[in-house]
Amino acid sequence: MTVIEKQYMDSVININRMMRKAQDAEPDWEQRRYEIAFAVYMERRKLLTSREDDVKDAVAEADLLIAELKKTQEKK
Repeated sequence: MTVIEKQYMDSVININRMMRKAQDAEPDWEQRRYEIAFAVYMERRKLLTSREDDVKDAVAEADLLIAELKKTQEKK
């Protein structure tokens, strides 16, 4: 086995370990909340409604979705 092949094999093993840790880790719910709220807000902006209402609605929808996702995760 060449040095390059050994380095490649070690890299694959390390990537596999990192992926397993990521699967077992608790999701970053604040990051998820931000991403969901942002996506909802951007979609609502297309409707040309009040920005203040859009922001409040986007955060509320993100909170509802996060709560449901947490319930689903707890069942596992």
